Amino acid sequence: MSYQCVAITGASSGIGRAIALKMGQENLSVGILARRHDKLEEVAAEIKAVNPEAKVFPFQGDVRDKNSVKVFLNETENFLGEVDIFVNNAGIGFSESFTSLSPEQVEGMLETNFSGSVWSIYHAMKLFEKRKKGVLVNISSTTVLKASSMVPLYAATKLGIHGLVRALEEEHLTNPDMKMINITPGPTLTGIIQGTIAKADEKNLISPDDIAHWMWLAINSPKSCKVSNLVLRNSGTF
Repeated sequence: MSYQCVAITGASSGIGRAIALKMGQENLSVGILARRHDKLEEVAAEIKAVNPEAKVFPFQGDVRDKNSVKVFLNETENFLGEVDIFVNNAGIGFSESFTSLSPEQVEGMLETNFSGSVWSIYHAMKLFEKRKKGVLVNISSTTVLKASSMVPLYAATKLGIHGLVRALEEEHLTNPDMKMINITPGPTLTGIIQGTIAKADEKNLISPDDIAHWMWLAINSPKSCKVSNLVLRNSGTF
């Protein structure tokens, strides 16, 4: 399948930014959503730097608003054409025990990682099911496979969305033009944990660029062999 256009949430930094750059490099038109306009413009400029011919649509929005992604998708298609790939990436996390979280932190994670992801996937799937084709990519976490005492609520939100994507995959398994993929990385060098670790430990973390690389391979798998869950583990101790 030839892909033309991708829409990415949480695209201003980390994994989302790396995916946006990779998609631009692969000659896709790229719609990017994030809360900060200045960061979106920076990423748009970076995409243009790696591929001057790439078409980019930056959209300032917030997945916590259930209509924000719907508007983002509609406007992306107005500017760039039909969206082939949707990447559910926006998320936040706090490395603290459950009861150490403030009520504001709890609410933020639930609204961003869970409710925001549910509505994002809902609006993307409405488009894909109508056309009977499309690729849904969810950036999950290895916390869904191995419990982590330091990020319990983060793990819970990731586990819920991971399960939703698995169920959608099962529903559309016999349609070769519909792909639902969980990309499940271990500890990754992103803003969530950057600055909280020693510089020497950074080499033991996964690079966002590597995640973008493997995601591109996963979505380009043959129609006869779909990638369901791609687990990426860091090779060093952390």
